[in-house]
Amino acid sequence: MRSQVIRVRASKAEFAAIKDVALARGLSVSELIRRSAMAVRLPIRSMNHLDAKLLVRTLGEIGHVGGNLNQMVRRAHAGKLAGHDAELSQTLTQIDALRIRIRDIVG
Repeated sequence: MRSQVIRVRASKAEFAAIKDVALARGLSVSELIRRSAMAVRLPIRSMNHLDAKLLVRTLGEIGHVGGNLNQMVRRAHAGKLAGHDAELSQTLTQIDALRIRIRDIVG
């Protein structure tokens, strides 16, 4: 039985942000704070249809950017674009990682 009360002060903005996180994860504010303080894994954030649609659209846009960047990397490796090989390759790798992460989020 939980009999102890812990009081925490927060600004209105902080409380609103905490409340939003709790709502998105299907928890009460108390349960969110308790789990966070005890390093207990939080439930996966629920995603509404509009968020998922926006992420899928973002994924498509990132794909276009990645395609253009891939063409630049090929030109750099062919010696047609000197001086930026490593930077372009690293950026392409980061974009690929971002796409994978978004796919994981969307499911």
